[in-house]
Amino acid sequence: MSSRNQSLRLAALGLLAALVAATALADDPLVYATIQPAQILLGESAQFTITNLGDGTNPITMPVVAGLKFEIIGRTREVQLINGTLLPSSSIVMRVTPQIAGIFTIPAVTPKAQPLVLQVNAASSAANVPHPNGRIAPPPPPPPPILSGASIPKGVRLTDDGSAYVRLGIPKREVFVGESVPIEIEVGMRSGFVSSLNGLPKLSDDNFALNNLSHQPERTEKLINGEPFVLLTWRSTLAVIKPGAFPLSAEVPLTVKIRTRPKQQSSLDDRFGDPFWQNLFGATVPKDINVTSPAQELTVHELPAQGRPADFHGAIGTFSIASDVSPTKADVGDPLTLRMRVTGSGNFDRVDSSMLEHFGQWKTYPPKSSFNTSDPLSFSGMKTFEQPVIATKPGVQELPALTFSYFDPNTRHYETARSAPLSVSISPALADSQVAPQAPTTGLPENKYAAGLRPDHVETAATSSLMPLYLQAKFLPVPSIVVLAFAAGWASARRRRGVGEPEPDRIASRTAKRVLGQMQGAARAGDAVLFFDSARTALQSVLAARWQLAPEEITTTEVEGRVGAENDIYELFALADEAKYSGRNLNATDFARWLRVVRRHLVSDKTT
Repeated sequence: MSSRNQSLRLAALGLLAALVAATALADDPLVYATIQPAQILLGESAQFTITNLGDGTNPITMPVVAGLKFEIIGRTREVQLINGTLLPSSSIVMRVTPQIAGIFTIPAVTPKAQPLVLQVNAASSAANVPHPNGRIAPPPPPPPPILSGASIPKGVRLTDDGSAYVRLGIPKREVFVGESVPIEIEVGMRSGFVSSLNGLPKLSDDNFALNNLSHQPERTEKLINGEPFVLLTWRSTLAVIKPGAFPLSAEVPLTVKIRTRPKQQSSLDDRFGDPFWQNLFGATVPKDINVTSPAQELTVHELPAQGRPADFHGAIGTFSIASDVSPTKADVGDPLTLRMRVTGSGNFDRVDSSMLEHFGQWKTYPPKSSFNTSDPLSFSGMKTFEQPVIATKPGVQELPALTFSYFDPNTRHYETARSAPLSVSISPALADSQVAPQAPTTGLPENKYAAGLRPDHVETAATSSLMPLYLQAKFLPVPSIVVLAFAAGWASARRRRGVGEPEPDRIASRTAKRVLGQMQGAARAGDAVLFFDSARTALQSVLAARWQLAPEEITTTEVEGRVGAENDIYELFALADEAKYSGRNLNATDFARWLRVVRRHLVSDKTT
């Protein structure tokens, strides 16, 4: 009986302790927050939940973190069993949507709690780690960032409420029209006071423009004058449009929290030291503002007219050039590739290929260019030009030195960069090769075997007759037989065609018909390379038969020497080279014109 009484007393004491704990929790409610998941990709959202255990009815305000957008999506009320005690619970569920990638610190909901960290990764930087639900999981989260101390940059001022500032960094105060100048725009936003960034930075003066402004700024967190700030930094290039003296500044649109309580009352809120609790107890309203950097005087000069080179086309910066050609040995008519590389920093959009236009004895085609940048602003790097060139004469040929003129804003003078000349060895084409002349027989010894050389053929003792074979009596019937066979074949063909059928102007060669079909198909597909290649192949066969040459000997040079540069056959051969080496495009009218030209030459009895 005594043991039973003891058990009852222990149960009563436990119940009393639970009631005391419940009462304590009801009097001093437990508030905590969670975020799931703690790491997301840009474009996704996380769930942030604030839970209040107990009967407390303290108002809960959404946290304010620059770069994150919080939206309430639900509220719950339930009863939870904590250590055997049933306690009422209320929660606010929020959707957190990031505006930029980075690591964000969400303030703690109580002074004793730890802040939460949300990592937002750019979609392209996520590690290829399989996730249970099938999507690519980001790498493990890093530890919360450690805030370093700093002060307001020199010459920069905070807004009246101390919530934000903008700093415009320009490396120099004097520039030239057309010059590209790297600049930096930094926006400082006090945590808990700036709720959103509403747009990209812009300049206050229309005489300047921002080029290559990144949409994803660099993000850091610092303590400035003892207050936590989020710093967003953009880097861009400043494009100058016209000369003059201008005050220049940058502005950024933000949404900030404005307090509605009197200043003497809101000073008590600051004693909590945490922006979340400052907003929790201090009533605020959102307000859209434009934060502007202090104006800086910028002087823009015209480019000097004195000393301006004739080949200057607006490139401003510091550059050097180099050139090479490949291959260094080729035949006449074979293409070579000339490359020019321009390296340095400046406005590469004004670096053109005008220095590749004149090469004397070389046939040239329009060059192609590519640019490899060495920085995100495309301010420094290397621009490469590739130009097909064809030698028109054999021998050791020289490609002249290339020159490139630009204006150096550091020296304030025009400069000209030069490359070294290039030499290539050009061999004669097959069509240009001539049969070596026979050595004169005068003075040779009568005994031709004295030199140890055997004759090409054994000489017969005597020649029976000097009369050509086709005039000798035994060969006289042969021409008659050939004529009779031709007449029989012509009569047979005429019978198959019909007696009364008119003679059409058409192509009898099946090969020619096939070539014309290929050209028509290439024209419909817009393939200029196949079109001209088929046309040249067909004309090479026709001209080879008429000129008693091999088809591969019918080159552009050979055609020019026989029919001249004004002939449409020569023009077609030249266009075939251009389409092959420079990517020339034709329209429907051009295709139709050259199809008619090829058809005319294939059905014609002679070359005009």
